[in-house]
Amino acid sequence: NNNKKQNKRGGVTTTTTLADCFDHVEIRFGDKQRHFEQLHRKTQIPFENMCFFDDTYRNIQSVSQLGVKCVWTPKGMTRDHWDEALDLF
Repeated sequence: NNNKKQNKRGGVTTTTTLADCFDHVEIRFGDKQRHFEQLHRKTQIPFENMCFFDDTYRNIQSVSQLGVKCVWTPKGMTRDHWDEALDLF
């Protein structure tokens, strides 16, 4: 079945979107550390159980100080970045 999506730890198919792989997704502009603090208060998800992908290294540095698992994606999100994030958990 071409429309079958895999579980969060499984393989990603051509019909699986990045949003399908997470329990909660938010995209915002501005201070990323403040955003993650607000996200933590809103969801009660511990920082160490969160993952952050970004193409701006200063955002990665800032958010990682909270204990969030961060993956720098300087040229955009790739399968290798996804695999790197899975290895962090």
